[in-house]
Amino acid sequence: MNSLISSPFDIKTFDKTVQSFYEGDNVTRQKAQAVLTEFQRNPDSWQLVDQILEHSTSPQAKFIALGILEDFIIVRWNTLPMEQRLAMRNYIVKSIIDLSSNELTLRSEKTYINKLDLVLVQILKKDWPQYWPSFIQEIVDSSLVNTSLCENNMKILKLLSEEVFDFSVDHMTMAKMQKLKNQMVNEFGSIFDLCKKVLLTHTVAATHLVQATLETLLKFISWIPIQFVYQQDLVQILESNLAGSPMQRNLSLQCFTEMIQLEIVDQQYNDVILNIYTIVIREMTRIIPSNVDIAQFYEISCNEDQHFIEALAIFLSTFLAKYRLLVEKTHWGQESVHKTLHYLLKLSRVHEREIWKICLECWGKLTYDVVQDMNHNQVTPYEDILKQLGIVLIENMVKPDDVFVIENDDGEITRGFVKQSDTTVLSKSMRDVFNSLTNIYPAYIQNLIQEKLAHVFTSKVWSWDELFRVCWTVGSISGAISEQKENQFLESILAKDLVQLLQKEERVNPNSDQEWVVASCLLYIAGQYVRFLKSHWDLLSFLLQKIFIYMQHDQVSVRDMACDSFLKICQGCRQDLSIPRGDRQSVLESLLIDLGSMTARLDSSQLCTFYKAIGSIISESPTGTQHQSVSLLMAIPNETIAQALHNPTTPSALKIIINVLKVNVVTCESIGPIFRTQLQIATPILIQCYRISSRQPKEQLHKRIRQLILELLETFVISNECLELQDQTMLSELIQVILIDYKGTINENRDPRVLSLLTSMFEKMQDPIWPDLLKETIGIEFEYTLPMITSNFVDYPEFQLFQSSELFQLVIDSIMWGTKHTIREISQIALQTCLDMINAVAQLEDEDISCQFFETYYVRILRDILEVLVDPDCRNGFNYQSQVLSRLFELVQEGEIYTRLFNPNEVSNPLMSNTEFLQQYTLELLCTAFPLLQKDQIEVLVMGMFEYSGDLQRFQNDIRDFLIDIREVGENNIGQQRAQEEINAELELLRDL
Repeated sequence: MNSLISSPFDIKTFDKTVQSFYEGDNVTRQKAQAVLTEFQRNPDSWQLVDQILEHSTSPQAKFIALGILEDFIIVRWNTLPMEQRLAMRNYIVKSIIDLSSNELTLRSEKTYINKLDLVLVQILKKDWPQYWPSFIQEIVDSSLVNTSLCENNMKILKLLSEEVFDFSVDHMTMAKMQKLKNQMVNEFGSIFDLCKKVLLTHTVAATHLVQATLETLLKFISWIPIQFVYQQDLVQILESNLAGSPMQRNLSLQCFTEMIQLEIVDQQYNDVILNIYTIVIREMTRIIPSNVDIAQFYEISCNEDQHFIEALAIFLSTFLAKYRLLVEKTHWGQESVHKTLHYLLKLSRVHEREIWKICLECWGKLTYDVVQDMNHNQVTPYEDILKQLGIVLIENMVKPDDVFVIENDDGEITRGFVKQSDTTVLSKSMRDVFNSLTNIYPAYIQNLIQEKLAHVFTSKVWSWDELFRVCWTVGSISGAISEQKENQFLESILAKDLVQLLQKEERVNPNSDQEWVVASCLLYIAGQYVRFLKSHWDLLSFLLQKIFIYMQHDQVSVRDMACDSFLKICQGCRQDLSIPRGDRQSVLESLLIDLGSMTARLDSSQLCTFYKAIGSIISESPTGTQHQSVSLLMAIPNETIAQALHNPTTPSALKIIINVLKVNVVTCESIGPIFRTQLQIATPILIQCYRISSRQPKEQLHKRIRQLILELLETFVISNECLELQDQTMLSELIQVILIDYKGTINENRDPRVLSLLTSMFEKMQDPIWPDLLKETIGIEFEYTLPMITSNFVDYPEFQLFQSSELFQLVIDSIMWGTKHTIREISQIALQTCLDMINAVAQLEDEDISCQFFETYYVRILRDILEVLVDPDCRNGFNYQSQVLSRLFELVQEGEIYTRLFNPNEVSNPLMSNTEFLQQYTLELLCTAFPLLQKDQIEVLVMGMFEYSGDLQRFQNDIRDFLIDIREVGENNIGQQRAQEEINAELELLRDL
């Protein structure tokens, strides 16, 4: 395959190449792709688009051609002479009209026409209104020719609305964007009249046209002038369509929803809002009579009806949240709201999570308002609704994050402890609403829960799911009622119902799923009511006994449940479990004595959970016993790892070492600074382990050992408010081993956790207790890390480094390299570090140091930031790039830099100010980078950047406009008119801002 650019252009060859790309084998496809890519990149390929569209028989070829044309319009349209622009524009318009004027081709060529529409919208963004002022009137007039053309015109208007109001921020200058928005608003009257005319005259005959019109109107409502939105005739038109086909009904309802979502401060539209509400409620009761089970109706409905139910939920929830009080003020208000809430209850029972989330938001607002009214001694008229809501909430309750055993989709009992963000948010929302309900009707909610539990217990067939939901509900009302009532309620739920049921299951169905379900529910509720456990020691002792038994169970999931529950209880009752009761030893003492037998059957993960739980108790135990408790707790792990080190080369020994290190990490995490006792014992072992694992840097088990040692050290460091001198004595040899390994290994084997550990250590050093570590760290971090720089260099005290200019130069090099990185996380950290560094230097009291910094690095930083700012591959860092640039200019503009930033021997005017020098420097830099732009245009930008350097939003708007402008320049023959337009736009922007 050869180049497609030839004279004359061969359409058949082009079609064949496209066909090879889509239908050929891998080799053929790759060759075709190379040829097509070359064709697309050729700056003259756009001139062949009309030939391809006219003569090609391949739909894919036409799409490629339109894609080329679209890219050309976005970037280089304004470089064309007006005659060529008009010719291309007219060609696209003619193609659209020819294809969309016929009903058959409008349907058969739908995808192709949509692409043509998109190209036309790109032209409109360039030419309208200045070079195509009659466009709106033309499209309105042509819509009267026939229904199919009108339908496509509606789609064009919708696309234009989306481009101008939804997607314009990163693609148009601020001035252009505002100009198009104003033009759309100013000319909307004729568009609005067209929409109304279509909806009045074509409601039955032309369903596709009506659909397109309603979809377009739906896009318009958010931005059109408010007087258009609340015109009575529009409401009437939408009302008539609400009674039309399912498609018309759904879109009309969405339009009504969009209308009521608008923010209105003028009460003159209250009557219209009430009218909309009345219309929708009337139509709702016609379609879904009050005796219909909406949940069942939803299950058997078609897609259109299901969409209607969801749209109805959105409308009702939105309206009630915003205008319930407005309706209540009418003479028929409370009755109507009651009826609407009744429907919302039915909608809440639909088995569709999205609909439930929509309804729940409204219920949250209502229950909050009722609680506020109660605080002002007002009685709600919706008591029966709210009480039914309690039932619905229990039925819909989702599992919280801290549930250990659940029923999966197959009806099996499994462990479930993974946080799910969507479920987490929903669970919290439901908990909040149920809490409010419990505040309103505490006795009713408690009785309701007890009735639900009784129903589960007395049912012939067990419903695990129902029991779970009731118990999650019990957990959700923790703290919602007084402690006395809470104790009475829990004594019934826990001590009587669930404990008795568990004992029954142990007798009747020992080791069955039923037993574990009940145990899980019992332990979950207990974990939510730590206050209750503390005052009911017998129940706490009973639960702990059960937990210890379950820890020895054969099933892994049961042991998991036991360990997780144990952790939850220990974290809530730390102090109580560490103090002796009467003449009995404390639970902590008992645990430390029986540690071996207690943990005999636990796997690695369970062991970590168990040790974390014990650690949390020790952290709150009496100070005098803490060190001894830590020693007893870690005795077995220390002995285990010591035995493994007798033969540390076998995989089994390495796995044992890994498991023991994991235990150390979680224990340190829960105990905190007291873990120093264990580190003093374990440090020689850790040194030995690190040295052994360093000999096999690539082997996975050895690598994991080093990672865990680093994690353990950082966990300990972070747990301290500040490191002490004894910590240096304890850790210095181990740190040296780590740093020597870091320097001695190859790049691929260096662990960034070393840098993270060092950063954490310096954060915790308030005094120079480790004077040599800083210099050694900087040398290691930058001399060895710079070629493979990662993100862990941000927290160093940079300004002590002036003592070593070479090292500080490495710091600057590293930061500026990071700003140019295409990985967002790295560039963001580097840019933020750069900004923090500039601000910190500017605030230094020692002006000699700050002046030295700015003399040496200011221009370097400015140049590098300007380079990344205009680099398309670095656009994801625009926010911080512009902040750094703004701060640099602001420091000069405000006179906060007290030294010259240039060499007077290298400039034409040695007496010029920093501001003058930097304006000239920035101008020359940008002119060199963009020789095709007019110098006057860049001057406007540079002056604006200095003028607005103290106003970040304005500064960023100017920069964003400039970046959009430079994407649209691509030819040497850019006309003076284009240049003047850009200058005028910049000037207009500067004036407006």
